[in-house]
Order: sequence, then structure tokens, then C-alpha cells
Amino acid sequence: MAGIFAITNYSADRETLVSYFINSLQMLQHRGKAYWKIIIDNLVSSGIGPFHADSSILKGVNDNSNLRYTIGLGYLSKRTPRFRSMNKIGVVLDGFFVDIEKLHLHPLVGDAANADSLYKIYSIFKKLLIDQGNAEKACEFLDRHLRGNLSMMYDGKIYSYRDSTGFKPLVSGTDKNNSVSIIASENSLRIPFPNMNFEDVRPGQLIKMDVENGQQKILSLPTTRTMIDPFEFIRESHVTATINGKGIYEIRKRIGKVQADFLSTHSNIDIDAAYAEPDYPRPMTLGFSAEYRNHIPKFDLGEAIINDRYDDSDRMIDFSENISKNKMITSGKSLKYILKHKISQKNIGLIQGTIQTGITAKETIYYLRKVGVKSVSIIVSYVPTVDGRQVGLYTHNRELIAHKYIGQVPSLEELNTRISKELGANKVFYNSPSILSKGIGISEYNLWFPEWVRFLEYEKK
Repeated sequence: MAGIFAITNYSADRETLVSYFINSLQMLQHRGKAYWKIIIDNLVSSGIGPFHADSSILKGVNDNSNLRYTIGLGYLSKRTPRFRSMNKIGVVLDGFFVDIEKLHLHPLVGDAANADSLYKIYSIFKKLLIDQGNAEKACEFLDRHLRGNLSMMYDGKIYSYRDSTGFKPLVSGTDKNNSVSIIASENSLRIPFPNMNFEDVRPGQLIKMDVENGQQKILSLPTTRTMIDPFEFIRESHVTATINGKGIYEIRKRIGKVQADFLSTHSNIDIDAAYAEPDYPRPMTLGFSAEYRNHIPKFDLGEAIINDRYDDSDRMIDFSENISKNKMITSGKSLKYILKHKISQKNIGLIQGTIQTGITAKETIYYLRKVGVKSVSIIVSYVPTVDGRQVGLYTHNRELIAHKYIGQVPSLEELNTRISKELGANKVFYNSPSILSKGIGISEYNLWFPEWVRFLEYEKK
């Protein structure tokens, strides 16, 4: 999970540049992107957690006599950069690389042959784009290996590319005076910058920004097939953002509505109320509950009943998670706070965005049973998580709970049964690719899923 932005300031007002930087970082650092990095020309600042004050960064900018350009890059992530080369090159990445095993044999790789993948790709891309001046070949090369967005700062210019599948959202914005331009990984920045006009960067498009010419569209590769990351709609994008003109909050409500419509008629689910846990599935829970009331008029319309360690306003998600674990170890108590009188002796539906390792779900089930619920059914808004790239690159090294069942189950019904036993839940109901696609409002053909997930559906009745 990464958030990126690039900015060019055509005026001499450095304070404005720094203000845009800090506000951009603050808006994009939702869902616990704790690591941040700012590159303003040759000035680099980074850290984990809260940002430095505006005045501190502005002082660094003003004190740097070697600063030539009022341009910069910003990067946010769940963890420190995966590539060492990010410490010495002006490149930020939102996504991942594919087909990189033989990059060391590329005729233009040169001294980068033994470097990490990012530096290999950066070196080849730069030689094609800058040294040879061949933007088309440069974009074709990058498009073959990139799923997502990449921004590069070089010699006072910023080049931003969105791969031709449109896997990750990317937007460009310019203020009314044409004095500031921004490239960002989502358009939620329209909230702190109401005077900026934002529009989607087209898939396969390369944009160049500098202080002399502003923002220019250099090249557009033909879009052969859109392949958007479905997790952008579940959790990755800010709730105020839009993708392809669709509002994220309304999409999440519709995801819940469509799933409720399916489960109410095609499953043996038995619940009296549905609640969100953690906070980000609240829109899905609202949509789910509203639709379920069409089948059970007395269905509880509560949005959330479990106040846990997650919070959309908490920019330190991973650190608060560690605090919760430490509290469990030392005192046997959790940060979870459950309103017993609302759920005692009820059949509870627990709406979760995804299940990764299952640790959070197990902990929640334990405390729900402790307050006397009749049953706990887990309704998962996302598809079975078998590939870390679906839920952010930071999950690559985790033991994903559904991954072990690849090739062992023929349907989602059987997978649901196995996972429910493993978690200690009464029932588990994963979303299927086709139902999730219907909720998002985009064809399954245009969403990126691992093949095993794509063909694992509910049995037709």
C-alpha cells in the first residue's frame, strides 16, 4: 500500500510549495501509511509516524542554497521502502513489478545489472526516455513490467506514468492560476485543495512536469484492457475519493447491498444484525443492513458495535496494532470495547473488509462469545485473500489464511466451511469475484484477481 504524489510550483513562493506537500501527505496518509518521504529537488526528508512541522521543512528548503527547482515527490507506505535504490534515486512507486527475472540481461541495463529491480527499471527507463529521447519505447518498456504508477524526478523535471491497465488510480491537478501542478495516487486531495482542478490520468499516459512548461502530456499508449485493482474500492482508496467517476463511499455501500441480496437468497445465513469491524467496512455494513431489512424488517441497522484498535483518523495503524498485542500479552485485555447490551443473545453478522491471517477475526470472535452472543457469522466484503498483492505489498511475507487451500476446494461453499472451523466462527461467507464486480459496477473482466480466485465461485442452485 503506497501513496504517491508529485508537485511543481511555478511561483517563487516556497512556503506555498511546502504547504501543499504537508497537506498532500496528511490527506494521503490514511489507513496507516506510517512511513513517509519527501524529496524537494536535492533535499530529502523521511520518517515514520507524524510529519515534521511545516516550519521545519520550510526552514530546510530556505537554508538549502543548492536548491534549484521548486519540484518534489512524496511517498507514503506501510513500511520502509522495499528497494534500497530508493535511498539514492528520485523515484516513487505505487504498485509492483512483473516479469523481472531476466532484466539483468537487458542490453541497456549496464551497471545496474546487479542492483535491485527498481534500480534496473529506473536505469533502463531513463536511458530510453532521456538519453535516447524515445518516449514510446520507454513507456512500452515500463508498461511491460509495471502494474501501477511510477513517478521519476530527474534534472528538474518530473515524469509520471500510469500503466495501460489502469491497475492503480492516478490523477493530475492544476490550480486556477496555473501556478501549481500535482500528480497524486488518488483524488481525495480535492478536499484540502478546493481550488485545484483534478482529472484522471489516462491508463498508458506519460505526463511531464517542470517549472518552465508546467504539465504536459507526453505520450499515450493504446489501452488494450483495463485491469483495476479491486482492493482500491474495498479499502485502499480514501473514502472521499472517486475512481472513474464513481464515489468510493457509495461503491462500498453498494458492495454491501449486492452481497446482502445474494446471501439472503442463496445461503443459510442466520443473523439478527450486522456490524463493521474494523472501521473501514462501515459503508459496506450500512448497505448490507439496508438491503437485509427488505428480507427481515426488524434487522438492526447499526453500523458498528466494536470499537477496536483501527481508526481511519489513526495514521499509525501498525503501531497501534503492536500496542494492542502488547496489552493482550501483559494484561490479557484487548483494546476492543464491545457494547454487551446490544448484542447479547443475538446472531451477529461481522462485516470485515478482508481476512488475511485471521488473527483479528479470532480475537473479535473470542470477545463476542465472551459477552454471550448466540452465533457469529463473518461476512467478508473481499474475495478470499491468497495473494499479498491484493491487499497491499506489505502482506507478501504473511501467512494468508486462504492460501493453503489452493487446489483443495472446488467452491466457495467448501472454502467457507474450512475457514469457519479454523477461525472458530459459526459461518464464514466470502464474497465471490462476480458478486464483488457487480457491487463495484465494473465487469469482472476488468478487475485483477489471481486465477484461482477468479474461478472459485458459489455453486449454482
